[in-house]
Amino acid sequence: MDKYIFVLGSNWQLSLTELDNVLKNSQFKGKITDYSANIAIVEFENLEQDKYYIDKLMEFQFILGGTQKICKIFDFIHVNTIKEAFPQHIEKYKLVEKKREKIASILGPVLEKTFVTINKQSIFFAVSIYPDLYDDEYYSQVLIKHFLPFLNKTIMSILKKKGAKKSLYYKYPEKNIKSGNLNPIFPHHLTKYGLFNEDRAEIVFGFTEEGVYIGRTYTADDPNFKKQVDEGRPFKEFKSSISPKLALIMLNFLNLFEERESKMILDPFVGNGTIPMFASIQGFQVYGSDIDGKKVENTIRNMNWLLEEIEEEVPYLLNERFDTLDIRDLSRHFQPSSFDGICTEPSLGPFFKERPYYNEIKELISSELEPLYQDLFQNSNIILKPRGRIVLVAPVFTTVDGGDLQINIEKIGTSYEFKFIPILDGQRIVNKSNQKLQLQEKHTKALLDAKKGQVVKRKIYVFEKK
Repeated sequence: MDKYIFVLGSNWQLSLTELDNVLKNSQFKGKITDYSANIAIVEFENLEQDKYYIDKLMEFQFILGGTQKICKIFDFIHVNTIKEAFPQHIEKYKLVEKKREKIASILGPVLEKTFVTINKQSIFFAVSIYPDLYDDEYYSQVLIKHFLPFLNKTIMSILKKKGAKKSLYYKYPEKNIKSGNLNPIFPHHLTKYGLFNEDRAEIVFGFTEEGVYIGRTYTADDPNFKKQVDEGRPFKEFKSSISPKLALIMLNFLNLFEERESKMILDPFVGNGTIPMFASIQGFQVYGSDIDGKKVENTIRNMNWLLEEIEEEVPYLLNERFDTLDIRDLSRHFQPSSFDGICTEPSLGPFFKERPYYNEIKELISSELEPLYQDLFQNSNIILKPRGRIVLVAPVFTTVDGGDLQINIEKIGTSYEFKFIPILDGQRIVNKSNQKLQLQEKHTKALLDAKKGQVVKRKIYVFEKK
């Protein structure tokens, strides 16, 4: 079995859920065998039997919205060895020395696998440590301040012993090391410092409750490209638009992984076109509508701009794929059973800077939002193909006087002949002992995508037409 570290995005539960769904339902067959709040360990069935498996990994990275990096695992060190070599308080110096020597002996063979040739080479490396949790004191006080310097020094020494002409390592800002507040190098650094070259590498130490997995980064996300598309498009609205990463994650829950160029995707609330743009990048045939004609116009211009930027041919009659439509007219405009999937973020209501009152939100949900979502499901049932999926966002409101309020999306969806699909099958992933890392034991029905203190939070749901 071939094992890899997948470095997860900031919303680790959503990233983990997306990854598990793709592993279960796509051609990239595999299983998550371990995880933390920063990494997932994936065991593939037969990935490396393919001569061009690195190209496959790059393809996998490209479709994922919630994975930052993919790293091939070369070895593993048990958590007891790490804790004995780097205790929070040193009492047995001989034991510490002995365990550190053991770690050094493991690093030798790892480096031989990491670099094709060491002898007479000038080698540059960067060490990235991904802890179980970033707010863990062991990470800030021990792993950053002691384990990281040990790794840099030991790896340099081993490389020189193995005949390297020169060895240098990436130096993190000293102030971050002293404060214990350190992020591993970001994906764009890998290209900036040439860390995919044969004589350069990012060596990743990914921690879980069991220990540390050691590997080399093979592929990484391209956040600059996503940023360029998101911020460079002619028309944008940052306060209400979903992120490119979330758009990609949602598209992957449609479970349309093969022959994407033949699959027709609809976004009936296009806004300024985030979902259609990234669906187009992923190869789908994209359609869209919105009640606001100006937004439809903006989406068409954004789509044409995107295709010019990425030097792709503009599809025949692209502009006619986007129309100004009330959601209630969707099934009169499009043919029955014409779409393979619907991926959308309907209206989340007004933009609240401060927490609203409970009664205000209750009225908003009953008078405006519930009818809107009912119309969406009613029309989607007609225009979706059998077993076609709808992946959507619905709002969760944090109120001043009544906690969180949300629409009963499950009730609405099932009343229009849709099957509610739990977003994560908890039985596929072994749970952790740390409560902060635990997933629901059986099934996670839906997941939030929100920042701390956000008034209106996004919740992602998946339904399938019966």
